[in-house]
Amino acid sequence: MERIKKYVGALEEIFRSAADKHEANYRSRAVLEEMSGDSRFFTEALEQHIRKPGSLNVKHYPVVGLEIELNPYFGLVANCWIPLPDRRSDVSTKSIHHHGNMLLSTVTAFGPGYEHWTFTRPEVLDADAEVFEMKLIERAPHPAHHVAFVDSYVAHLPFYPPETSVTYALWSNRFPVTWKDRVKRISVLQKNSEALRRLAVRAGLARQLDLKVVEYFDFYPTPEGFRGIRERNEFKRGPVEDYLYSLFHVMQATGNEHLAHAVEARLSSGEEVENPQLVRRLLEDRRGGRAIEGRLSEMHYNIAGANFTRQEAERALAAQGATAATTRAAEV
Repeated sequence: MERIKKYVGALEEIFRSAADKHEANYRSRAVLEEMSGDSRFFTEALEQHIRKPGSLNVKHYPVVGLEIELNPYFGLVANCWIPLPDRRSDVSTKSIHHHGNMLLSTVTAFGPGYEHWTFTRPEVLDADAEVFEMKLIERAPHPAHHVAFVDSYVAHLPFYPPETSVTYALWSNRFPVTWKDRVKRISVLQKNSEALRRLAVRAGLARQLDLKVVEYFDFYPTPEGFRGIRERNEFKRGPVEDYLYSLFHVMQATGNEHLAHAVEARLSSGEEVENPQLVRRLLEDRRGGRAIEGRLSEMHYNIAGANFTRQEAERALAAQGATAATTRAAEV
């Protein structure tokens, strides 16, 4: 994995030497841009994913995520975005959301990319009605080789791409690296992160472990403005069948069909595979030159509060001015 070693090493050197995480993200832009134009890097990331135990048994998510690197300084993931069945590109992939203390630098490596909006930090207008005010910072395309930065607590909104697209996401905590970052990288903690998070909140340890626990991370447009979602509703995992179609589609769309040999090796490794018949059928489709379409599971789109149109977001932006004025007048 020569290319992975090269780029991860360059990023790690930047994060080790930078004065802070914001500087590290700024200096990482050139590495991400180069990475996005290096097709061999994605090939290595995809092969690394396929060769991992359990790679043919993954429950389906709206994106096919390939974890490339996770260390105390940053996490690096390749996200393979599958378009909607009707190829609409004016529908949100999920609710407007922020990532607490996390910083995100993202670059598009394959495909047309998607439209991306960023907003100011949400401010409460009406706590009882869970109405928030956000101003639009930017709405712009996120095309091939474009690097976008999303600061901590900055809400953002990616829309579906019109065609399959791949982005690299560089994640880091805005605070300096401490013992807590190393603790959170221990595999047993990663595997049980949600259960431990709930336990830490109950025990009052969230602040000490610097866990992302705030009341509202997610928002959606309404005729009055933006409404907060107190409890994040993560997408349910879809069937392995849909994931396999999407994985083979990504291999085919990105010119990595030759990685079928890695799939065959995984299939013959002795590991229990949930649907070996489907894997063999998709391998046969690949050999026969038949196009394999990616799949979104039914629980991944047309979800209230998560999937809405560009027009609905625009109407909420226009409406919130009047809502804010009314709310402030009532407070006087």
